[in-house]
Amino acid sequence: MERSAFSYRFGTAEFDESRFELRVAGLPVEVERRALEVLAYLLRHAGEVVTKDELLREVWAGRVTVDKVLPNAVNKLRRALGEANAGHITTQARLGYRLDGPVTRTAVGRQPASELELAAGHPVVGRENFILQRQLGRTAGSEVWLAVHGKTRERRVYKFGLDHHRLRALKREATLLRVLQESVADRSHFIEIIDWNFENPPFFLECQYGGRSLADWAPQHLHALDEAARIALFLQIADAVAAAHSVGVLHKDLKPANVLIDDDVVPPRVRLTDFGSGGLLDPERLERLGITRLGMTVEQHLASDSSSGTPLYVAPELFDGQAPTVQSDVFALGILLYQLLSGRMAQPMASGWEQNIADPLLQDDLRRATDGDPARRLASAADLAARLRRLDTRRTNARERARRDDEARRLSASLARTQARRPILAALVATLALGVVVAVVLQQAAVRARNEARAELERATAITRFVNDDLIGRSNPLVSARGADATLRDVLLAARARVAARFGNQPASEAAVRASLAGLFNALDLWPEAEAEAQRALDLYESLQGVASPDALRARSNYVRILSRLGRNDDADAQLRQLQALLPDASGASARYLVESARSTLLIARGDFAGAVPALQTAIAALRELEPDNTALHDALRLDLIACLALAQQPDQARIEADALIAQARARDEDSALVVALAQLALARAMGEDHDGAEALLLQAQPVIVERLGENHSRHLQLLGELLGVAFRRSDWASAAVYAQRVHERVRAKFGDAHPMTWVTLGNWGRTLNEAGDARAALQPLREAVARLRDVAGGDAPQTHDASFVLAQVELELGHVDAAATLIDGLDPAILEAGRPHGLWPSAIDALRGLLALQRGDTTSAHALLDRACNALASEEDLSAPSRLYARASAALDTLR
Repeated sequence: MERSAFSYRFGTAEFDESRFELRVAGLPVEVERRALEVLAYLLRHAGEVVTKDELLREVWAGRVTVDKVLPNAVNKLRRALGEANAGHITTQARLGYRLDGPVTRTAVGRQPASELELAAGHPVVGRENFILQRQLGRTAGSEVWLAVHGKTRERRVYKFGLDHHRLRALKREATLLRVLQESVADRSHFIEIIDWNFENPPFFLECQYGGRSLADWAPQHLHALDEAARIALFLQIADAVAAAHSVGVLHKDLKPANVLIDDDVVPPRVRLTDFGSGGLLDPERLERLGITRLGMTVEQHLASDSSSGTPLYVAPELFDGQAPTVQSDVFALGILLYQLLSGRMAQPMASGWEQNIADPLLQDDLRRATDGDPARRLASAADLAARLRRLDTRRTNARERARRDDEARRLSASLARTQARRPILAALVATLALGVVVAVVLQQAAVRARNEARAELERATAITRFVNDDLIGRSNPLVSARGADATLRDVLLAARARVAARFGNQPASEAAVRASLAGLFNALDLWPEAEAEAQRALDLYESLQGVASPDALRARSNYVRILSRLGRNDDADAQLRQLQALLPDASGASARYLVESARSTLLIARGDFAGAVPALQTAIAALRELEPDNTALHDALRLDLIACLALAQQPDQARIEADALIAQARARDEDSALVVALAQLALARAMGEDHDGAEALLLQAQPVIVERLGENHSRHLQLLGELLGVAFRRSDWASAAVYAQRVHERVRAKFGDAHPMTWVTLGNWGRTLNEAGDARAALQPLREAVARLRDVAGGDAPQTHDASFVLAQVELELGHVDAAATLIDGLDPAILEAGRPHGLWPSAIDALRGLLALQRGDTTSAHALLDRACNALASEEDLSAPSRLYARASAALDTLR
């Protein structure tokens, strides 16, 4: 493959690229090769600032160089050009160099475009089924090619590197892509790495094809998109960057060439690529994920990282030598957003850029994203995305403010005109009118104030009497019949009975008190009482203020959460849908908090922990905007998030969240022992194979939880369940069986037979007995658990499928072929994955089908199913891929070989 070679003229100098020859005033000049390569690169980018790092990378290809090798080469080049031409090469302080002045270019022939001797139509070395189709990009010693499978026509992208410097960049990118693939919940934001060759040159990365680069795509397609569509496209980019930042990965070279657009789907899908310049905020994450530090030395950290990306998108602080941060990526995102909105791709935000952006709100977003001071810049990509998603709401609010301001100006102008025309009469009328208005207003204000004061006094008196007489008074040993043994539960239940009498004539106060009682009963696990109070508060608010009033919407959201905790998921779902239908502005922070906090509780009740994670993250972000100082609510949501992250197989993120909450709680002035203990409880599930560490956390949290909440509180029952999990993973079946029985009996006594958790814990007891090798003892508990879960949770609930999966194992082991077949046919791997995500459910079900086929005498099918299942389960043989099933499948497969 070849490309055009040019002869460049500037001043009295001429450089022939094909012969690599410099002439000045028509005479050849001897200059060392590296200096001429610097000149060639500057000429190819005439008028642009080329950074020192870029020149070192392109000309010296990352080789070890002596100090000032680049300035020395530039000085030699200037001397060779002579005084008349040396001024064309200008130094940009702390940045690099630029070739200024008019440059003419004439094609003088062709020269090879591939240093790696790659050409279209040739097979990829080592991947002969894939044929090189076209070159997508190149730099010195590095090329990117599109290849197509000769038969299937599958497309893949190969990034080739010639030398060991390029090999380090490829290894670095492979490392970061693996971090993203193993840490980010939604991996569709990023190009998937398929394979690599780091052994023999040409080295390469083999990646999925993600589409054309934004730089190539935009000239043909961007003009057809309106502003909303361009913002939607950008939000995909921002979400991808935010996802990378959430697991500690910086991109550091965000630009159109590194954004891929797949327009085979509608709307076009965006993916980020080229993390070869990226970095990790927390390099220790590699050890936690078990990922080798390919291309990243142990000592390497961001503060010493000199790779700075493409100048147009580089944040100003990086030119001063500061370390790259999340906010330096935000700066690049701001430039990208400007280019997308203005349609001026590859152009900087030069002075006067505001003329290309009509919307003042978008102008403000761009200023905040690209502020030269990182302290004033938007804190994260997620913050920028959130502002854009609220754009319609912000525009509505801005129009309303403008309307009010305009109305005030018109009234002021009208009064001024009237006064100018008839000053004396206007003054008299104005004086009289003012007097009348003042008199009326004062009279009305006096009446209103008197009425409000009377109502407020009555309300305050009633609430004071309720607190003193019904709450504090009832807890007094001399007053309460229970004496000193009266508990908070006793006091609240007694006070509840007096609410109607105390607030009979003050429904607004009664609604507020009942809403508060619902929250207290919920915290104490008195869920039937909490439901009754929440329902009454909702009814009162709706009758007084209307179904869409803020108080009524808050009451309904709380009602959803309580119904979910009662296990009445269908009722909770119906209330949630009604809440969404009543919200006047579904995109506002209040609406997002009310809906997503309620939705997360319902998803947790259904066992869909992976689905609950984004709901909780949205609710937390909205609450931070609404009530940044409401520590109690923030803590409650964050505790749920930690638990859900752990249960959704995102242990690293769970540990990050838990460590942050524990550190913040311990730094507070108030007593935070319970918050710390609950965070330790949530964190225990994320400890993985560190069974001792998980058990230590649980035993450290247990006395605090028991002291503050009681032995039968749901949080303590959860802790006992986690201790069961630790014993289970250790294969300590004696301890596990004791824990399983104790948890089930306590849950059943507390919640009764109508709650799904009663039968989930019975299923866990059966699971434990089965793993301990006692299938006969496990059979009856599992049969009852499955039957009851179908009744109270539904046949499509993850908990029902999970218990059915274990029951199918037991039925098979006991030779109940027909019963097992019915259960296996009803299993849905997608539903099982929602409850316990690990990606192995299809293989686990294949193992069951293989054992079933073997019992039916179909050895051919059995061999195929068991072989496929065992190969998959062998790679991750843990609690998620049941050990007894794997052992039985392996043994059965051995008999067939």
